[in-house]
Amino acid sequence: MAQQGKGFTAGFSVIPDFCRTATLVRLAVILELVALVLTLTEAMFTGSAAVRLLLVSLYVQWVGLLSAAVLCRSRRWLGLLRVREAFFASCVLVAVVAALVSELVWRLAEHLATGLAVQDSHFGFVARSLLAGAVVAVLVLRYFWDRHQWQEYLRTEGEARYLALQARIRPHFLFNALNSVAALVRTRPEKAEDMVLDLADLFRASLDSSTRLISLREEVEIVRGYLRIEEVRLGDRLTLNWDLPEDLMDVRVPRLILQPLVENAVLHGISRLPGRGVLSVIATRQGRFLVIDVENPLPPKGAPEHNGAGMATGNIQQRLQIIYGDRAHLYVRRGADTFGALYRARLVMPMEVAGVPA
Repeated sequence: MAQQGKGFTAGFSVIPDFCRTATLVRLAVILELVALVLTLTEAMFTGSAAVRLLLVSLYVQWVGLLSAAVLCRSRRWLGLLRVREAFFASCVLVAVVAALVSELVWRLAEHLATGLAVQDSHFGFVARSLLAGAVVAVLVLRYFWDRHQWQEYLRTEGEARYLALQARIRPHFLFNALNSVAALVRTRPEKAEDMVLDLADLFRASLDSSTRLISLREEVEIVRGYLRIEEVRLGDRLTLNWDLPEDLMDVRVPRLILQPLVENAVLHGISRLPGRGVLSVIATRQGRFLVIDVENPLPPKGAPEHNGAGMATGNIQQRLQIIYGDRAHLYVRRGADTFGALYRARLVMPMEVAGVPA
């Protein structure tokens, strides 16, 4: 295990990855703000305000992006240093780049007939550029450090919240499944044994917290195991309708994201019907999103009710928020078809196959 107090190899906590496009875009925005401040406070070049802003922007972006390239190439070496050493070395590298660029700008301004003039002595211009580069490097690296620390805090907190939410799901459906097994032990012991095996598989799947995301195929197998238990209990009152295209079965989904919705459909819908009910699970692709609908008929008014219908949906919505933010949602609505009232739960999640967005 890497020791703390190291550079990037100990957790990428000191120097950001300037090899990534997203980091470079953030850096370019910060540099443009620096250029604007420099233009407003003190002009480094002669000419109109617009021309000064253009020249300062070019100069600052040149220094900043070249520094990012140097830090990108030096990242592996910086990762071998301690935190303070890596931070100091990065600032020195940026200062050196700023000095070299300022020297080049001075020589261009001196020899090219472009109308560009620098309002400073040769030494003063280079020295000021070197100092400004070091100061800006400290501020920018500190910003990325704080941003990284905040992201790590959110990730750790989110992981803890997610595990707590998943732990709340486990006893809920396992308790209901055990009730189903208990109901068959005396009346149909041969089926009770099969149900215990399915329950063991469910329990094993619910305890596995090694990864948040699994394939839709794996999640469906968990659901099928649960439904085999309920099919024994409900008999021909439960009819299943699966519509799962094969090309969607490898899409990654959160573990135990579908099973609680199916359980809700059975407990609060199918099991309360006086007769037969159809439970439908339908998966489709809409653009870059995976959409899964779980539909079941609603029982008539006055039918016995079970508590906890809202717990699973609230739990799922929170877990979606932790993993995907605002890119995933759970929609619940009541409707009707030619056979009566319907309850539909719709999961909308970004398409992701083996960790790569589709």
